[in-house]
Amino acid sequence: MRIATLKSNRKESIFNAALDCFNKHGYYKTSMDMIADRAHMTKRGLYYHFKSKDELFISLFNYMNNKFYEQVPASASTVPNPEERLMLFVKIARRVLAEHADFLKFSQEFMSIGVRKPKIRKVMTSYYKEQVEKVSRIIEQGVASGQFTRVDPITMARAIVLLTMGAFNVYFSLDADFNLADQHSFDIEQMIRCLKKK
Repeated sequence: MRIATLKSNRKESIFNAALDCFNKHGYYKTSMDMIADRAHMTKRGLYYHFKSKDELFISLFNYMNNKFYEQVPASASTVPNPEERLMLFVKIARRVLAEHADFLKFSQEFMSIGVRKPKIRKVMTSYYKEQVEKVSRIIEQGVASGQFTRVDPITMARAIVLLTMGAFNVYFSLDADFNLADQHSFDIEQMIRCLKKK
């Protein structure tokens, strides 16, 4: 048990170091040497945990996403009202956006590397499809219960996910004149308002 805890703590230390390096230097200019140095370990020790920079990059993305989902209460899936469930995710996303800009910046780097690296694109595509599926299930329930207007749940979910991804991209690609958490909340709340039956 103690060895597993130490290994887990070591990986978390590596993830923190890698996040700092990728955010500061970008994927291509970050080396495993830099990450090992930042994590206060040998390069050999780093390669014990991760066989390549790609493996570390993907593992970091998955680790950060899992941390996000840990903030979603277990009771969220039992909220019977689809509008309330979507608003709960908006509330959680608002908090994450306000507190974890480092992860969001990394996510943009991850997405951009997917343009040239099929392994990364595959992970990002899977994540995107998973998000669309989760949101579409909630919209489908809202349409079926008569709370939402009749829309294609997949198309509407895709619009919500793409709007979110686009906002992140703009925010980290230029000198944004808006607060990302506030803008994201506003955007999604307006889409939910349009979904509601009058």
